[in-house]
Amino acid sequence: MFESRQQAGKLLARKLVKYKNQNSLILGITRGGVVVAQELASFLNIPLLPIVVKKISAPENPELAIGAVTYEKTLYLDYQLAKKTGATKEFLSEQIKVKQKEVEDLTAKFTQKQMFLKGKEIIVVDDGIATGATTEAVVKYLKKKKAAKIIIAVPVIAKDAYLRLKKIVDDIITCEIPAFFGAVGEFYQEFPQVSNEEVIEIIKTLKH
Repeated sequence: MFESRQQAGKLLARKLVKYKNQNSLILGITRGGVVVAQELASFLNIPLLPIVVKKISAPENPELAIGAVTYEKTLYLDYQLAKKTGATKEFLSEQIKVKQKEVEDLTAKFTQKQMFLKGKEIIVVDDGIATGATTEAVVKYLKKKKAAKIIIAVPVIAKDAYLRLKKIVDDIITCEIPAFFGAVGEFYQEFPQVSNEEVIEIIKTLKH
């Protein structure tokens, strides 16, 4: 159990000492992941940029991610899970369109800085990984942009997601892989909603 995203970030940062002062880039998944990533960026002296990812939720279950959308309309979709939840082609098509627009709007709000990812070592940070859908979308995007190395750094991750993601990235660094995983917030004493304004302030204060 972590006290807060900030405390989780401090604990996680200690596990990434080998990346200190390296020519790496931290991508904080908005919005909660940016708060954790701030601690890593400060400790490791590595630039931080936000990456906007929007999950595609199952019909009738907004908490269950069956896919996600990120930059340049990069889409990850768990087709088997989508089918199980009764998501129709029409439902998915509409959701993808809506989420792509949200990604574009928020990206314009958070940063105008172009990301140069080709040949770079990228550390992807979130406050927790349950299904792994949002992270898979980011990994897919980074591979498309030809990042040299992809590391996932996260305070807590579900075992199923860990085993699946481990096969597609170079390394996963975490504090906890619990046997039972409900929602990310269960592993935090304090888990407030993070506003767009907080993300903007974090980005302003850090080297990037």
